[in-house]
Amino acid sequence: MQHAGSKRKSEAATLRSRPDLYGIETLSARYLKQTFKPHAHDEYLFGVIDGGVHAVWCRGEMNQVPQGSVVTMRPGDVHHGGSGSEAGWRQRMIYIPEAGMRALLEDITGRAPAGTLDFGAAFHARPDLARRFAVLHEALHTSDQTLSRDVALDTLVGGLLRELAPEVSQPQPRGSGRIADAIEYLHSRVEDDVPLEDLCRITGLRRRQTIDAFRRVTGLPPHAWHLQRKVQHVKHLLRAGFSPAEAAAQAGFADQSHMGRHFRAITGITPAAYARG
Repeated sequence: MQHAGSKRKSEAATLRSRPDLYGIETLSARYLKQTFKPHAHDEYLFGVIDGGVHAVWCRGEMNQVPQGSVVTMRPGDVHHGGSGSEAGWRQRMIYIPEAGMRALLEDITGRAPAGTLDFGAAFHARPDLARRFAVLHEALHTSDQTLSRDVALDTLVGGLLRELAPEVSQPQPRGSGRIADAIEYLHSRVEDDVPLEDLCRITGLRRRQTIDAFRRVTGLPPHAWHLQRKVQHVKHLLRAGFSPAEAAAQAGFADQSHMGRHFRAITGITPAAYARG
């Protein structure tokens, strides 16, 4: 569960650093014969085993951690291990610095946390939570859109707190804020990569409050709403004679391929097919 690169042809690992997002790092890896020496992280470690079995010593005992397990480790938790089966294992991990975790907790709960957060165990057999974790981790690990990564992190940490540490995550009062102004802001900046902090300044709400209020008003979290506006803008550009590559650039997508995936997921057809229609 340490930061590791690809060691063998059949093993692969990618690490993403997000200095603008509380300094977190995300890891996606598939290991066969990888072994880790005893070590600990300065950060909180949250993860999911989404394939195979990982054999991990932690907190005084050896654990066989299968697919569908959620991992929650505190800063300083010593652990080591390797594969629990010949097939190896797949894992997705997030490393959150303590200062970043304090900021997230204060934003979600509305109060400053006291001491180190403890989920009571390092490994949790929670297949449903693990599946949701994997989806959000994928967005956090691979998305080119700042707002998408922002919302994925808040949703992921909020879900972990709600399901594994409910005593910490007490419901906070609902806020309405100036959501209409935030909607107009996103609408006027369809080509931009808008961070969640911009919307919070407009609404006067915290990050979690802004996401929840936006969803109540529009039916979608802000990143999904903004993505739909981008696709709508691409449709207008294609009808105006722009090429898919030109439309992708003008709508603020990372590239034509990125735009095409989202365009088809929302419209059901490719941009080229839409332009011919």
